[in-house]
Amino acid sequence: MKNLKLFIVLALVLPIIPLQANAQKKVLLKYNVKQGEKYISHQEINQDIDMQAQGQTISMNQVITTDISTVISEVTPKEIKTTNKVDKMTMKQTMFGQELNYDSSDSTTFASGRGKQIGDALNKIIGKPYGITMDHFGNILSYNLTALLNDNGKMAGNIKSGNNYVVFPDHKVKVGDSWEATIKPMKSDKMVLHIKYTLKKLSGKKATIALDGTVSASQVAGQSINLSGTQSGEVVVNTKTGWTMSSHMTQDVKMKVEKNGMEIPMDISSTITSTAEKK
Repeated sequence: MKNLKLFIVLALVLPIIPLQANAQKKVLLKYNVKQGEKYISHQEINQDIDMQAQGQTISMNQVITTDISTVISEVTPKEIKTTNKVDKMTMKQTMFGQELNYDSSDSTTFASGRGKQIGDALNKIIGKPYGITMDHFGNILSYNLTALLNDNGKMAGNIKSGNNYVVFPDHKVKVGDSWEATIKPMKSDKMVLHIKYTLKKLSGKKATIALDGTVSASQVAGQSINLSGTQSGEVVVNTKTGWTMSSHMTQDVKMKVEKNGMEIPMDISSTITSTAEKK
């Protein structure tokens, strides 16, 4: 009878102990990758866009998917160099009840009309390598966009204005801890992202991190712009490599752009999801 009581107590208490220990466990999150490793990521952006032009509101929805391959080209004690390529892009755009479909792997979708205009811009970046150098905590140190700038400097600017790397703190954290990072994608761009990260969960080799941030810009890719917005969501990273396994974010942005001497206000609401795996 005493043994039975002991087993019951142990059965109730033992499952609690790992949870308490895990709650207090501290981890050092950083990028721990090896030269030659390859990662494949898939991102989908679903955007609702409202534009004000000539006294009327124009509403548009577009869904953009991007497949990117990343190869770890060099690892030193101070930095990690990656070589990246956009392998495929698709765009489904709906406006005024009309639908436009672009697929970089299907030439019939950009043979003529608006599809050709989009294809002329986007096809120039497909398969072209660009480099990103960061430290082991995810702070971007430099970009190498030579191959993109030779063909399409504006599109290269769009690529360099954002990345999927979480910026980790330079110290150990436990569940519930928060840290902040201010990110300036490129010195030539007048864009600033400020993000607050919070470690929500540790489970096996996965860390779930919540993020809340703001973004502002007055110039991107050489174009003057008045932009401000917020973003929030969660990312799941591999605690062994630091690499983002999946993410889900929402973003709300207000911006004004100038076209043909006319200022066009725009409201953009986006849902951004991504997945990545090692190949």
